Amino acid sequence: MTTKEFVSLEKGLLPELPGFAIKGPLMLIPPVVSLLRGISFDGSSFDKTSFYVKLFVMPLCVPTNYIYYNFGNRVRHVGGGDRWSIGMPKLTAELGEALKLQAVPFLSRAESLLDFVEMAKAKEFSGNRHTPNAIAFALARAGQTGQAISVLDELSSHLDPNVAWQREMADRARALRAKLVADPADAQKQLEAWEAETVLNLRLEDFRGTATR
Repeated sequence: MTTKEFVSLEKGLLPELPGFAIKGPLMLIPPVVSLLRGISFDGSSFDKTSFYVKLFVMPLCVPTNYIYYNFGNRVRHVGGGDRWSIGMPKLTAELGEALKLQAVPFLSRAESLLDFVEMAKAKEFSGNRHTPNAIAFALARAGQTGQAISVLDELSSHLDPNVAWQREMADRARALRAKLVADPADAQKQLEAWEAETVLNLRLEDFRGTATR
């Protein structure tokens, strides 16, 4: 599947998903401010006509260069499988119905950072060190300084400094904690900067202040 084919499919799905916008193989809910809530279309290595549809939420104040699916699921069709094909009969109608039943309710659970925190606490997202990290950053961005510090302290005790990505996470967590303790306003400026950096990395600047596109 090419980006052009995904965009064509997404345009056919838009009437079933009011309020969504298209960005290449991504459908998202603008404006993209503190959270990115979207539906991603990804080609499958199975064949050139197959693809996967993933729904996800991610707090933008956690710096990243790419979209990740730690807080999301694959969209499944009536048969229970998660691989879709451009050759499926009535693809747009069936996928549109699946998105209304699966994606819309899921994404509607996280309309704010605190909504996201409650979502991230669900059992399905436990056991991943990225979860408490995202929770702590979201709490801090939402102004819940004390709660954020508590989660950061707990997170730091479970990170292995000998593992590169965990060491990087620990360093950033310590830096944020220090700012939260010393000057919460300065911490907010740092979180805003990370948020803007993530938006830039994901090339979503055009969706920062728009309701629909």
